[in-house]
Amino acid sequence: MTDENGYHSLVKKTNTNYIVHLAGILSALGEQNPDLAVDVNVYGVVNALRAAKDMNCRIFVPSTIGVFGGDHFQKVQTPEDSILQPKTIYGVGKVFNELIGDYYANKFDMDFRSIRYPGVISSQKYAFNGTTDYSTEIFFHMLETGHYTCWLREDSALPMIYVDDCIEATVRFLKADKKRLTRTCYNLGGISFTPGDFCREVQ
Repeated sequence: MTDENGYHSLVKKTNTNYIVHLAGILSALGEQNPDLAVDVNVYGVVNALRAAKDMNCRIFVPSTIGVFGGDHFQKVQTPEDSILQPKTIYGVGKVFNELIGDYYANKFDMDFRSIRYPGVISSQKYAFNGTTDYSTEIFFHMLETGHYTCWLREDSALPMIYVDDCIEATVRFLKADKKRLTRTCYNLGGISFTPGDFCREVQ
């Protein structure tokens, strides 16, 4: 995590005009270490926002479908304005990020943007610490051990997006004319499937 002074000096030294703040502790690891998740996911974003405000930078901070939770939000065609009741420290931190980013945008006339990402699918092996990571992790475990245990219910449908599509959508959003945007945070659509569906395809 870069502290506030560190962000200011880095932005000034590099003549940065757009901060893309991607640092984050994902859901599974966050539940193992909530204090670390708060330090990185909350304080890290606050430091980045302060630097962006003081140095007159645009800033992008990704959000997540993890902001949703409970049974009171529309689970199909979910609108941006939904009841947010996350059950993980990751989701709670991201709700805070969305709200404080929106506050800074309105209070200080900053260009703050955020996207609620679905689960990102990749063919690469990486540190699996997110709820949706089973969709990639399952292949590596099957190849290495011949079995895989998924901690989600068989019928838990979660939205996913392929990493190339995710990058393309993000770049388009970063480049979009601010005048065409009606809010600071948007949902990013994907395809939904369940662990049961996926397991049957793998078998």
